[in-house]
Amino acid sequence: MSQDLTRIGEGLFNQARRGYDRDQVDSYVDQLQKQVRELQAELQRRNTDVAVEHALDQVGNEVADILKQANTTRDGIVSQAQREADDLRRDAEDHAAHVTRVAEQRVRELDEDTDRIWAERERIVSDARDLSRQLAELADLAAERFPNDTEDQAEVVDGELESDEVAAEMDAGA
Repeated sequence: MSQDLTRIGEGLFNQARRGYDRDQVDSYVDQLQKQVRELQAELQRRNTDVAVEHALDQVGNEVADILKQANTTRDGIVSQAQREADDLRRDAEDHAAHVTRVAEQRVRELDEDTDRIWAERERIVSDARDLSRQLAELADLAAERFPNDTEDQAEVVDGELESDEVAAEMDAGA
């Protein structure tokens, strides 16, 4: 565009019979139309670039706001999860302590029961020994009071041996 558009009509056209030379005017109008189209295209491109930049800025701001909101939401979720985890851990620790106390109490009860059972066993074994001894003494007295033939005495001796064996087995079991 070699011609200055601000000087339209200032000596650009040669004088013709009834005004300016028509071919020159048509050529100049064509040039102007071409320039207008180019300027419109440039304006459109620039407007598009500005619109894109504006849209990108707006999207960038929206994304930044979304990220801020996401971070805030994340922090809230993490805090809530931490509180819930702490509560669950405390509950688990309390439950474990309770179970441990109950188990320890049960162990003490079982130890006491075991001690009572062993004491009762010792008493039963002692009573069985005493009974065995008393029966042996009674058998001896009966044998002295009522001496019989050798066959009866052999049975008494066998009976004493059997009661002695029972007492020995009880001692061995103790």
